[in-house]
Amino acid sequence: MLNYLENTKIKQKMSDFIQHAVRQNDLQKLLLEFTDIKNEFPFGQLAYQHYEAFGGQDEQAITKLAAGVELLILSADILDDIEDQDNDSYPWMNVNQGVAVNAATYLYTVSIQFITSICENNSQLIEKLFHFIKMSMEGQHEDLSHLYGTEEECVEVLRKKSGSLTALSSVLGVYLATRKMNATVESYSIYYGVAEQISNDFFALFSKTNGDFQKKQTLAFSYLQRHFNDVSLELLSFFSNRLDESEQKPFQLKQKLLEAGLTQYMVSMREIMLLKMKQGIAQLDLPKTKKEQLYAYMTKEGND
Repeated sequence: MLNYLENTKIKQKMSDFIQHAVRQNDLQKLLLEFTDIKNEFPFGQLAYQHYEAFGGQDEQAITKLAAGVELLILSADILDDIEDQDNDSYPWMNVNQGVAVNAATYLYTVSIQFITSICENNSQLIEKLFHFIKMSMEGQHEDLSHLYGTEEECVEVLRKKSGSLTALSSVLGVYLATRKMNATVESYSIYYGVAEQISNDFFALFSKTNGDFQKKQTLAFSYLQRHFNDVSLELLSFFSNRLDESEQKPFQLKQKLLEAGLTQYMVSMREIMLLKMKQGIAQLDLPKTKKEQLYAYMTKEGND
């Protein structure tokens, strides 16, 4: 499991690569500012966990891969925030947006260069890397364009947009260790990504600064739109800002979500995804202890 020291190594590797790859001083300074705010590396950790589980032992190589994956994810996060006009506290939301888009595109490009430099004769890696990137971008397009409405369609967008990026991290970690693509790892990692996004979307309901519920056809929004009860209508009104914020305190919102059945629904959907993930992990050709460690890490059991 990645400890503080190993996280520090990933962050340092990200900074080192930017300083080496980016020759334009102002752009380099801006990208270092963007990366400096990162202190958690869940996608790099996911690559590391799978690399270790499948017998990888080259710490330098996996640290490099983890850093490259995190740079790629950061570029996607920056573009996502700009497209949604969300998360004003981040530095890329407080500079000229054209400059931020160009910096994110540059970061996207050099992160791919960084990742593909790790393995020799890596045509499989490159093909799979772009497969996941394109899938995520398709999901983002559907998200931004509201090309879905039902709960099933929402889950499919989560599978593409979020599941593809978790799969990218896991699959590349396994590839670095074994030089083979693993379809089982890809499948259950997508379920894991959907489960994590469902959690994020639920907790975002309590955030005053997150506007995704109003801007997007989220899974929670699709559920409430089915109008199972009067409380669903109250919540739709609340999230559309038609009720004065003082009329709904946080603890009342929690109660309303329970009364509407939304909390139970989101928890159940997440548990379904985690069950499918667990079934996938069970199919791996690995020692039982390794499979248990992967499951414990991905469900946060025993994590610090």
